[in-house]
Amino acid sequence: MTQMSISRDDYTSYETGLARFWLLVCFCLWLPASWAAGEPLSEEQVIGLFYARNLSLISAEFGLETAQAQKLIAAAIPNPELNLYSQELAPNYPIASNGPVIYVSVSQLIETAGKRRLRMENSLLGEQAAESDLRDAIRTLTQAVRRAYYDLLLAQETMEATQEQSRHVQRLVEVQQKRFDVGDISERDLTRIKIEALKSQSDIDKTTAQVVSARSQLAVFLAWPEETAHLSVKDQWPDGKAFDDLKDAVSAVGFAMERRPDLLAARTRYAQAKQGIDLAKAQRIPDVRITAGFAHDLGNFVQNGATLGISVPLPLFYRQEGEIAQAGIRSNDAELRVRQTEVAVHSEVSTAFAAWISANTIVKRFETEVLQKAKHIRDSAEIAYTNGSTDIIDLIQAQRDYRNTILDYYQAQANRAYAYADLKMAIGEE
Repeated sequence: MTQMSISRDDYTSYETGLARFWLLVCFCLWLPASWAAGEPLSEEQVIGLFYARNLSLISAEFGLETAQAQKLIAAAIPNPELNLYSQELAPNYPIASNGPVIYVSVSQLIETAGKRRLRMENSLLGEQAAESDLRDAIRTLTQAVRRAYYDLLLAQETMEATQEQSRHVQRLVEVQQKRFDVGDISERDLTRIKIEALKSQSDIDKTTAQVVSARSQLAVFLAWPEETAHLSVKDQWPDGKAFDDLKDAVSAVGFAMERRPDLLAARTRYAQAKQGIDLAKAQRIPDVRITAGFAHDLGNFVQNGATLGISVPLPLFYRQEGEIAQAGIRSNDAELRVRQTEVAVHSEVSTAFAAWISANTIVKRFETEVLQKAKHIRDSAEIAYTNGSTDIIDLIQAQRDYRNTILDYYQAQANRAYAYADLKMAIGEE
């Protein structure tokens, strides 16, 4: 099988990331007080609150603490044993000065073949893998909270656009009412524009429900249900500058191969499994137990003397063949998981990068072409209807088209934000 090794240098960026994670946790401690004034939360603030309050993330930290405890256990030196016993106990002795024999000894197990060192190295790899598991939990959960953040931002912007559309239609109603009062338009046209105003009000009711739902979902991630009704986020979509160094899908895949915590965890566990083979082989070499003590025997010619003993198990019939075979199987399985994870990373990054390019292109097209044209068509329809060169149907349709274009633009921004979150997760960034 292919050899793999994990050096401590591979974890430099991950240790830096963990330090940044805990800094964000401390940073968010003052957020509830500062947010009480009703200020909308930024994406960074929401993620900071999420790191400190999310129950799933807190639970994931226990895996790292367990691995750290295992490292302490692996480094432990066997404790010595104190033995105190007596023999030749009897109710009467032929010679009055005689008595029972008393032995006091201390025995110590001496581990051979570097077993303790191998255990410590193995547990260190386990701790490093647990660190990567925690980073992977942070990576995936952060992507989920980002999506919830963007859901609420989309709902807020949809609400604002719907309200603006409603106000715009209401102003049209007021203008057309004046024209109807002077006999410039028919009652039929006035009724149609009033119906359009009622529809825009219904749209406000629908988007209000969407805002409430998005707030509730974000509050679940923050474990903050008591603040659901007050949650709001800043009107700030991601611009994607974090991906400026990713020129193409190949560079994105290469970047992910160096940073993805799930891949690093798989590689570390493979190194741990390989090292486990050495530990299993070392178990074939017997440990030595040395015993030293003192004997007090009044019936012996030498009444007081030292004792010294050594015991070694003889591996005549069994030499750890089963454990060594199991360690080899675990190593092969761990290597297979590394290959599977590498394939998954390549696929996820390629898909996420393509989705980001597509979503970013669509948003730019809206901003450079579509929005301006939609607004021009709406304004032109209003002027044309005022001048009598078109009918109310064209005006209403132009209003609807403009509203739908704005909503499509906001949805495109949300899709780009989702693609942004997915790509950040795919390349291994929080």
